[in-house]
Amino acid sequence: MRILIPLLLFLSPVYGYPLRFTFCNETKTWKDAQAFCREHHTDLVTIRNEKENNIFSGEGWIGLYRIPMSRKWQWSRGDEIANYTNWDAGEPQQHKHLAYKDNEKWKAHDYTDTHPFMCYDDDDDNDLILVKDNKTWEEALEHCRSLDGVNTEDPLSSYWNYRYDLATLISPYDHTYARERAQEATTDEVV
Repeated sequence: MRILIPLLLFLSPVYGYPLRFTFCNETKTWKDAQAFCREHHTDLVTIRNEKENNIFSGEGWIGLYRIPMSRKWQWSRGDEIANYTNWDAGEPQQHKHLAYKDNEKWKAHDYTDTHPFMCYDDDDDNDLILVKDNKTWEEALEHCRSLDGVNTEDPLSSYWNYRYDLATLISPYDHTYARERAQEATTDEVV
């Protein structure tokens, strides 16, 4: 019996959400920092959990803002409400609407304040490829490894460091990310 699966390939050896982060030491207002990040990167950083909070060491604007006339905080990119926050004691202050990361803890600041900031690049189109062909696991592996011109029939090819390989899904975040990408498939997803 052959099991056919849609094929997911990683283009780089990255586990989890494949994002690149850039710290910008130039001080700007939150709105100007957001515009800069959107022009040169993807957006101001989004921090969804403690692990991501620890990745962003240092201090600067993050992409979190308070929804006007609300107590809810939302991320700059999209309509995602912040389910994880790491406010410092006494924060967020009710009259301030923008989030600033001061090392590990967050503080609320005003629109006119200027700070360094953190941008991220989301390479969704460059990190994971969904191949809409049904293949066995072996066929999928051969397909991935042949994309960079390596001869998979060569016995020494197993010693190559392949640029393309089948996706390795370790964390729940990996599974969520891959599931979202696999929804584009026209074939049934096999878990």
